[in-house]
Amino acid sequence: RRAPAPGAAGRGGWDTGGKFGGFGFAQADPINSETTNLTPQNFAKTVLKSNKPWLVQVYHDGSEMCQRVAPVWEQTARAMDGVARLGRVNIALYPELAAKVAPLHPFSSSHVNPRNLPVVVGFPRNCGAFWCRRKYRGMMKESALSAFAMDHLAGYEDVPPLTRESLAAFLEGDPKKVKFVYFNSRAGSASPLLRRAATEYRNDVSVAQVHYKQSEAAYWIRKHGMHTPPAVLVLKEAGEKIIEQDVTGKDKLKALLIEHKLQILPELRSSSLKSTGCQPGGLVQVCVAAIGIDGFHFTTARDTLRAVKLTLQSPSSPSATLSTALEHKELSMVWIDARRQRGVREALFAGDEHMPRIVAMRFFGGEEKVDLSTYDGSMIRADIAAWISSIFEGDDEGMVSGIEFPKLAVDSLGFYERALRFQGSTLSWARYFGAELVYMSIEAGPAVPVGMILTIVMIPMLFQRPKRRKKPMRKRSEMDQDAVIELNDDALECLKEQHMKSLVVMMFIESSEDDQETFKKLRNAFWREPILSFGVVNIRKASGWSDFAESSGAAAGSVLVWHPMRTKFQIIGSGDGTIPHPVLCAKIEKILDGMSNWQDGVWPVQAKT
Repeated sequence: RRAPAPGAAGRGGWDTGGKFGGFGFAQADPINSETTNLTPQNFAKTVLKSNKPWLVQVYHDGSEMCQRVAPVWEQTARAMDGVARLGRVNIALYPELAAKVAPLHPFSSSHVNPRNLPVVVGFPRNCGAFWCRRKYRGMMKESALSAFAMDHLAGYEDVPPLTRESLAAFLEGDPKKVKFVYFNSRAGSASPLLRRAATEYRNDVSVAQVHYKQSEAAYWIRKHGMHTPPAVLVLKEAGEKIIEQDVTGKDKLKALLIEHKLQILPELRSSSLKSTGCQPGGLVQVCVAAIGIDGFHFTTARDTLRAVKLTLQSPSSPSATLSTALEHKELSMVWIDARRQRGVREALFAGDEHMPRIVAMRFFGGEEKVDLSTYDGSMIRADIAAWISSIFEGDDEGMVSGIEFPKLAVDSLGFYERALRFQGSTLSWARYFGAELVYMSIEAGPAVPVGMILTIVMIPMLFQRPKRRKKPMRKRSEMDQDAVIELNDDALECLKEQHMKSLVVMMFIESSEDDQETFKKLRNAFWREPILSFGVVNIRKASGWSDFAESSGAAAGSVLVWHPMRTKFQIIGSGDGTIPHPVLCAKIEKILDGMSNWQDGVWPVQAKT
């Protein structure tokens, strides 16, 4: 047999006599790629510990299908635009790594059949282990690979496709958010850049896409002045509309997204500190903020400050200095929700939180302390502009120095948003595992998925505690219903020692012939209450109780309730029928609910025999 050519063993060709001989792969030139070559030495650091998602292709140079999809792979790498990184594993050079990246099925230690190459596997950011891989099972097309990376790896927000009928409702959405609409002359899904912006700016911007059809060109020209797609429509607060025509190239689109990601007067939050520049250590020298909570007065202050900013940005600005400062990012204007940012409210102004304030903070390089001035004039634009101008030019009148710049509360999702995200994530994983079970049963036979399902079902049974047998409920006989315990000296002494455990409900009698029907009904009404103990006391027989009855005014027939501490009691009425049974029940219910007035008293001491 002819010896293999030099270097053939490294390429894993059909004539190497190695592991892949006999699979029909002829010797072939290496498939060149600009994507990363992954090896056992760099895979963990490069992919598993990366802060970016990865698409990894397992390939073989001799595979005809791998050669065909090579241009698609390179096109996908260019289209990702930072959404995910791409790399390749050569199954001929690194079969053990290929078995970990693309196993025959999720529970297999063997690599995929080389005849099924190429195989693409996704790894989310900071994956950390091979178990979090997600196998791609779609067509080898750039759009499908990009959608897989954005949906299942990066978790990007979807950009809704709109029509001319649905656009109006979108523009009337959340008034606190900027509306950014991209008009594209080609139908299709949103680009990675748009979806990335929709995710990163979701607190400030609502992003959508419209297919600009030539048949609807007259409508778009008449309605929005849109005549040269691709184009962008931006709608901000106060009805400000911005139209950008002929937005060709992702660089121009990216610049527009960055420029218009904030409202005219943006809200200052922890996520917008860098964008607004309202923080020490940046270019901004003075930051003017309207602080308050939602209401008429705060809306007025916010609208006035926004109008001042628009006036300063207009050609007829009353102050060229402030206009230049706004343009060069040396002056910033924001509003702050005092209810959400309590630290800011406490640090920057005191008083009624329902009365808004307009304050100016002056920064000094990298120092964390600021000078603070509070505007105390009327809500007139010219007066506010003059006040800002004096502060920017260094006027210290009324300025409080050395105030610590407050920390802003961390942005957090509300319960509804968290529930929606959890639901979406759960459904996504459920669909993925359901599909994997189906594919597993096809590729490896039904034994593996059936065994896995049985294991999942059996695991809870192994850790399940044995059920305790319920004690049969004791049914009361007619004799129990008519019987009332007469408490003798021993029983009374025992109840006294069981303090802090129960309330004692007792009726005083002088003989067994006394009428006890109402007291029996009372006992029957509360016999299931474990905290109540019922009994009758013969004040002529029980030692010490005759004197207690006389001193407390509790005659024969009286019903008493003793506090668990046995140092307080309450007479709730008579159990001989003079007071209706429901009245006594209502009084005991109040005692059980903690609404009662106790009398001080000492449980009588029985005479020692």
